[in-house]
Amino acid sequence: MNNKIIALLLAVVISSGLIYTHPAYAHNFGGDESASFLAKVSEIKTEVGFIAKHVSDSAAIGYYSDALSEYWNANDTKEMGERNTLLQKEIPATINSTISDARAGNQDAVKADVSQLNGYLDEAIPVRVDKDKLNNSTVQALAVTFVLKEVLEKYGDAVNSTVNLNDMSQMNMGGSMQQMSVPIVDQLKYENSIGLASAAQQMFNDLVTKNPDKSTYNDKISTAFTKFLQDINNKADGNTVMTDVHMQIHPNLVSAYNIQTVPEFPMPALLVIISIVGVIVITRFRSIKLRQ
Repeated sequence: MNNKIIALLLAVVISSGLIYTHPAYAHNFGGDESASFLAKVSEIKTEVGFIAKHVSDSAAIGYYSDALSEYWNANDTKEMGERNTLLQKEIPATINSTISDARAGNQDAVKADVSQLNGYLDEAIPVRVDKDKLNNSTVQALAVTFVLKEVLEKYGDAVNSTVNLNDMSQMNMGGSMQQMSVPIVDQLKYENSIGLASAAQQMFNDLVTKNPDKSTYNDKISTAFTKFLQDINNKADGNTVMTDVHMQIHPNLVSAYNIQTVPEFPMPALLVIISIVGVIVITRFRSIKLRQ
């Protein structure tokens, strides 16, 4: 294959990739154990709060028990034991007591369980999160994004969304600006999404009190959170709530609190990279053969 043909093919591939590659809007947040734990505490408190609301309701208790098992599992117990053996024992034990008492219909016992568990979780924060991370506004803001991820997942399931609400590339960027109400197919997941969204909003409000110097961004995020909660409560379509989070809350959190995003290669861009490498390899191989 002569060099002109190779160059022509390379140009075609690159041009195609540039045409079809989605702009780099995605907010892919890297993992951070401290932020994950702060999010976990907020999520667990939300779930046990709903168990207390649904005492004797077996379906609801089963759903929220499953959610709790995702947020606190054997690995969490093990990691807690590396720093505090009392909390290693008491947190899972109290979660189990809350579930058992709710199934038994004992409202007073559940109330006491939830209060005790929330206290243990508050104690666990400085145990599991080092002081420098605990006082770091970037870590705290990142924890908010982790809870928002759960909100979008639950809301997407609640409305039976055909797209992944956490995947920004699936947003309808040029669609109608008219907001539509959609039917709820899973009431518990819908309730859960509202509860977690409220928890994320409260986490952000706590962050605001510690960062008054970021008032311009904080005001924008606060307004976006208010709209987000309103849209969820009004059963807005998936694209609307995605816009609230991906186009309003996330960008301002990233800018205000220096959250680092993880780059992602869309498939067309990846194709361009692979093609360039392939052409380079072919060209070098041909050059070697000509010298032999």
